[in-house]
Amino acid sequence: MEGWKEVTGDVDVRFASHPRWLQLARTVVEECCSGFEIAPSSVRDLVIAVGEAVSNVMRHGYGGDRTRPVRVLCRCDGGAVEVEVWDRGCRFDPIAQPVPPLDRRSRGGRGLYLIRSTVDEVKYTREEGWNRLRLRKRLPIAAVAGERGLRVP
Repeated sequence: MEGWKEVTGDVDVRFASHPRWLQLARTVVEECCSGFEIAPSSVRDLVIAVGEAVSNVMRHGYGGDRTRPVRVLCRCDGGAVEVEVWDRGCRFDPIAQPVPPLDRRSRGGRGLYLIRSTVDEVKYTREEGWNRLRLRKRLPIAAVAGERGLRVP
């Protein structure tokens, strides 16, 4: 099928919470999406959201400790791209947090604002000592149809 690359399974990467691995998390999302006909703007949105989520884990969840585990799992099911960010930091539900108004004086909340404004769904769970943040970006109908070999008028 034109525009399609064979992708087998999910992309699952684990790394230490060192800032040098932040780009790896972003690249995982880009590479996972490269196997599908996904609009560059959708990929960019996901990269921003994942970058912010992982950065928040490193800075706030782990307080700058560069040795703690982070896991990024990326999958595309045809209708959406889903990325999960896992960490063992303190329990923190970003969905339950109010997003402060963005102004030039504000020092916090920008990451949560960016995450919420760039993806379609954000879900948080705590599982066996792990924070699990699921970010989901639905694909436009044209991308889904193109992936399935259909033409959209």
